[in-house]
Amino acid sequence: MPYTTLIGRVRASRLYALAIRTRIIMIELGLQRISHLLAETPLPWRAIHVAGTNGKGSICAYVSSMLETYNQSEWRTSTGLRALKHARFTSPHLIDRWDCITLDQQVVASKLFSRIERAVHRRNEVEAIKASEFELLTATAFEIFTHENVDVAVVEVGLGGRLDATNVIGQASDSSSQVERVMVSACRPPPLVTAIARIGLDHQALLGNTLREIASQKAGIMKPGVPVIYDLSNVDEVKTELHVRANLNRVVTWTDPELPTRFLDSDLKHAFFADGLATAPTIPDPTSRTPDHIRRNMSVAFRAAWTALQRLNRIPSGYNHLQPNELTTLGDLATSMVRNASQHARVPGRLQSLSIETLTGRTRDILLDGTHNAQSAEVLATEVDKLRASHQQQASHSSVTWVLACSSTKDVSEMLRILLRPGDKVFAVEFGSVDGMPWVEPLSSEKIVEAVESVPAMTGQVEAVACGRDVLAALQKASDAAEGGPMVVAGSLYLVGDVLRLLRDGVART
Repeated sequence: MPYTTLIGRVRASRLYALAIRTRIIMIELGLQRISHLLAETPLPWRAIHVAGTNGKGSICAYVSSMLETYNQSEWRTSTGLRALKHARFTSPHLIDRWDCITLDQQVVASKLFSRIERAVHRRNEVEAIKASEFELLTATAFEIFTHENVDVAVVEVGLGGRLDATNVIGQASDSSSQVERVMVSACRPPPLVTAIARIGLDHQALLGNTLREIASQKAGIMKPGVPVIYDLSNVDEVKTELHVRANLNRVVTWTDPELPTRFLDSDLKHAFFADGLATAPTIPDPTSRTPDHIRRNMSVAFRAAWTALQRLNRIPSGYNHLQPNELTTLGDLATSMVRNASQHARVPGRLQSLSIETLTGRTRDILLDGTHNAQSAEVLATEVDKLRASHQQQASHSSVTWVLACSSTKDVSEMLRILLRPGDKVFAVEFGSVDGMPWVEPLSSEKIVEAVESVPAMTGQVEAVACGRDVLAALQKASDAAEGGPMVVAGSLYLVGDVLRLLRDGVART
C-alpha cells in the first residue's frame, strides 16, 4: 500500500495513534522513549531483524546482497513481480553518522537523512521525550524507510535485543481492541524473520554474566509466529535458551525441508554450509578454505533471506509442483544468492586488507579489524597467525606490529591475551569523539600499555608505546617500526572509523 494512502487512512480514523499511545504504557521501560518518538509513524515495511554478539554486521550485508540478487534474477522476472525495495540499518556508523543506513545497497543521501533527522529531533524536543542518541538515530532510520516506501529492511540490533530501540518493530501487534489490532497490523506488521548470530560474553553489566542470560536478552526480539534462524555453532546452553524462548515459533535449521538444499551444488554446500550439515557443527572443517566464521554467518544469512522471500510469496515453500525448468531457475537463484554474497558483500573494518600508503608511506597493506571482544579476537587471531606464517617464510621472525584502541567499557586484557605473541610491538592509541555517541569513551593509551605489560605470558616480551589521541602519529610510528612486516590495526570499530576517515579526507603524511 502506498505510503500516502496509508497515512491518509491513519489520519482519518486516528485509531492508529490511539493504539500506539495505549501500547506505550504496556511496553518495557527500555522501549518507552522510542515508542513515543514513533507513536504516529506507520512502519509498514517488513523487517529481517538480526541480533547476536559477533557476526551481525556481516549477516546483514550478506542478506542485503541476497535480496539484490533476487531482484536481478531470472526467477523474479519470470514471475512478473516488481523488484523489492530493500534497506539496511546497522550500527555503529564508521565515518559519517548516516553511513549506517542504506537504500538498495546505497548509503542514504545526506540531505534526506538530515531533513528527517531534524524532524525527529524537533519531535523529541517539543514532546520532551528525552530520547537517547541511538533512539534518535533508530527513529530516523525507520522514518526514512517509511518515507522511501521500503518493502524489506534488514535491521541490526544495537545492544542486546529485548530492550534495544530496534525492538519497537512489530511491538504494537497485540493491542487489546480488535479494531486497533486490525489498524496496527497494517501499519506495524511483525518481522519476516528473526536471525541470531553467534552469542558470546559481552556487555555483561547490561545483559547478564552468563551465556544463557545474554542469550535470553538477545532472544527478546523474537515475536509470536515469526520464524527463527540462529547460528548452529552456538554452545548447547545458548541453543537450549533460544529453543525455549522460540516456544511455538518455527526454528529454521539447515535441514529444513522448505530450504532448497538439493538445488545447491556440492562444492557450494561444502564451502559455506558444511557446519550446518555436520552432526557436530561446532567442529571446524579443516578441508574447507572458507574461514569458519564466514561459513557460519553465510548459513544464517541464506536461511534468513530464503525464508523471508518465502513469507513474501516471492519463492515457493514447496517444490513438488514445479516444472523441471522452474526447478532449474530456482536452483540458479539459490546458488547465485550465496555466490554473489560471498564475492561482493564486504563489511568495512572486518578483516579488511587496506593500503595506508597515502598516510604513512607504507607500501604493504595492513589488516584492519573492529575486534572488540574475546570471541571476535579469536577470529582475528586465526587470520593474524596466517600472516605470521607467511612472513616467517620470508624473514627470520614473525612478529606483528599492532595499533590498538579500546572502548573504556571493554576487557582489553582478555583480547590481548588472545592476540599478542612474544616479539610483537604495540602502539596504543585513543580513538576520537564519536559523532552521535557522546557516551562512548576510549580507554586511555597508558592503560592499554599497562594491560599489555600485565599479560602474564607477555611480560617483558612485547614492546608497548602509548600514543595518546593522535591516530595518525600512531599509524606512522607503527609503520616505521614494522619495517614492512605484518601490521594490524584493531580493538574497536571506532578506531576503524578514524582510520577510514583519515583516508577519506586525504590527510597527507608529514
